Amino acid sequence: MKFISFFPTQPNFDFMGKRSFCIFLSACLMIAGISLFIAKGDDKYGVDYRGGTEVVVKFPKAVDAQAIRDGLEKGGVGESSVQAFEKDSHEYSIRLGSGGEGAKDAPAAISAALKAAFPGDAAFEILKSDVVGPTIGAELRRKAIIATILGLLVILVYVSVRFEFAFALGAVVALLHDVVVCGLFYMLFDLKFGASTLAAALTIVGYSVNDTIVIFDRVREEIYKRKKFDLEQLMNECLNATLSRTILTSLLTLFSVSALLFLGGGAISDLSFFLFVGLITGSYSTIYVASPIVLIWDRYSQRRAKSKPAVATP
Repeated sequence: MKFISFFPTQPNFDFMGKRSFCIFLSACLMIAGISLFIAKGDDKYGVDYRGGTEVVVKFPKAVDAQAIRDGLEKGGVGESSVQAFEKDSHEYSIRLGSGGEGAKDAPAAISAALKAAFPGDAAFEILKSDVVGPTIGAELRRKAIIATILGLLVILVYVSVRFEFAFALGAVVALLHDVVVCGLFYMLFDLKFGASTLAAALTIVGYSVNDTIVIFDRVREEIYKRKKFDLEQLMNECLNATLSRTILTSLLTLFSVSALLFLGGGAISDLSFFLFVGLITGSYSTIYVASPIVLIWDRYSQRRAKSKPAVATP
């Protein structure tokens, strides 16, 4: 049976030789992501996590999103976020950040404001209306954070048992890197965190750890075969040996996600954007974050063992 390979011959890239620069770059991205997450406050959350109202309306023809915002403001609805779905659907998502009892009247107020702003397009219809109270939004937000932390802890324990702590530490740091960097790009494009974002984040966590485990398993297999080895050289060999598999798997998945990103529209495009960035960062972090962390921890452990005084035997 003949297998497809991305490279005609096995490559010989010095991945570990660039680990210092890549770890510095990743650290900068993570710091930027955490800083932006704090700076944005509640503005980064969608209706799911902040509370408020989301109404999806459909017009008989294309309407400018800014004109919808202006019409809602003139109609006394207040500040709103309007997002167009795919080009030919003529569907628009209108989000208001107001929660509580007043949110229940928001769909009627939006409908009245749009009828006044677009008298010729009064045939629009409201496809759905979701109202989330601020208390429920805060609870959902708390559970989302707990779910993500628990997922990372379970992976840390599993990989520690399956391999050893150095590999588990590398895997978890890489996963944390993927989630934070994806969040950074998500906020830079002014997208809002919601329930679909959590689903995308957990999907990326599962996908990325699978890619990492494949390489770590190859490293462990080679360690058992060899009596003497240099871990840095061994890491490079295993990364090069699995590089074709990593690239082909990521590319095939990217094709599917790209179709959803450019053709899905609306919330599907938001979710697909997170997945798209996550697939790229996941492949990068497996090579340039997880593996270097294992190497750094191994060398730290060796230095620590050498610095301990030898115990005299009677």
